[in-house]
This record gives sequence, structure tokens and C-alpha cells, in this order.
Amino acid sequence: MKKVGRKIALFSGLFFLAHGAGAELPQVGALLPAVKVQRGGEIILNQGKEARQPWQPSWPQSRPQLIIHVAGRLAAKQQLDPVVARLARTQWVNQRVGMTTIINTDDSLWGSRPFVEHSILTSKKDSPTSHFVLDSSGVVAHRWHLQAESAAIIATTGQGQVLYFQQAPFSAASIQQLLKVLQQKVENDLNSSFH
Repeated sequence: MKKVGRKIALFSGLFFLAHGAGAELPQVGALLPAVKVQRGGEIILNQGKEARQPWQPSWPQSRPQLIIHVAGRLAAKQQLDPVVARLARTQWVNQRVGMTTIINTDDSLWGSRPFVEHSILTSKKDSPTSHFVLDSSGVVAHRWHLQAESAAIIATTGQGQVLYFQQAPFSAASIQQLLKVLQQKVENDLNSSFH
């Protein structure tokens, strides 16, 4: 009986080890872990027609980047409401920071994926310069070890170094910290461009 128990424990341990393999939580100061979205991809509009292409973070970029990751659920989207409201009131972010929203449609309620995708396509049409990525296999959430049914925010330098990482919930203080970090990076980049 003990041997059976040990085998089950060993199997369980190997399963969880394999399941977490390749997962790496973004760390401030480190490079953003590489990932590639093949199923789904970035929504591209060409003369009003929708197309999708594989997406991965690419470096270098000309400005800091803000990556928003959200499960394809209304509750996860609502977690972002205070962040989105604050960003909308902060004009320099839209002008000085690149933004990408990744929607994990693999983490959506059964049967709701088409509605989520339609909503994102509408958002893309309303804001064609914004970047929207549909992750149909949940590869980003797995690779970055993000919480299920939730939202996360990552700010990076133009070279891919993580400046800020926070998973929901988002307090007023954490949103203020995000803006402070981004503003410092934007100012530093501007100052260095004049030297």
C-alpha cells in the first residue's frame, strides 16, 4: 500500500513539475520572458477587413511598453476598470508609451469566446492604432505564470526590461506606482536623447 502511495505522490509531483515547465513570472529588472502567440494572434485591419498574425514581444522599441493581459471574462475586464479610467485621464501615456492588450480567450466562459472576440474586434476598429492580441491557447498566461480568471499589467523599457509587474487587484497606490515608473522612464529617455 505504501508503494502505491509513493507512486501516486511521485506521479503527482512529476505532473505539476511538467505543467509548470517553461513558466516564468515576469521579474522587475529582468527581461520579459519570450513568448509567441500562434493560435489567435494580433488583430490587423487592412482596408477595414480583419486579419490575424502571430504575435510576440519584439525589441528594441522606440518607447516604453505597457502590456495588459486579461482573461476573456467580464469579471477580469472589470478588474482593469480603475486602471483604464486612470490611463484615459493621463494624456502623456497615450503619446509616449506603446500599449498592447492580450486577451486570453482560452480562459473564457464556455460558449462566450465568439462574443469576446467580437468585442475586441470592435475595440480595434474604434482604436486602430492600439494593439490587440487574441491568445486562443493561453500560452502567454502559462509562459508568464499568470493567475487564471484575472488581469495583469507589465511595463517594460523599449529593450524589454521589466519596469513594473502587478496582477489584480489594482489599488489606487499600485496604479500611481505604475504611472510613476513609466513617467520616470519616459523622462530619462527624453533626457538621454538630448545628450
